[in-house]
Amino acid sequence: MKFFDDFKQLIAQLKTIAALTKKLQSQQKNVSEQLIKAQTIRDDIQIDIEKMNFKNKPHLDRIQKTTDHLNAELSKFKA
Repeated sequence: MKFFDDFKQLIAQLKTIAALTKKLQSQQKNVSEQLIKAQTIRDDIQIDIEKMNFKNKPHLDRIQKTTDHLNAELSKFKA
């Protein structure tokens, strides 16, 4: 009788493994879909960053030029 009990437990465990495998495959599909959505959002954000950098570049260049000029003028007084 122990053999039959062990066999029943084995069958139950195999059914559990099959169910968990099916659930894992479903979750993997969900993760893949979410990853695609996240990559799309990341790409959109990167495009927005590039647009902002392009728009801000002239302003940042002027600020840097003015900062360099001010630092050069201030260094005359420190010496």
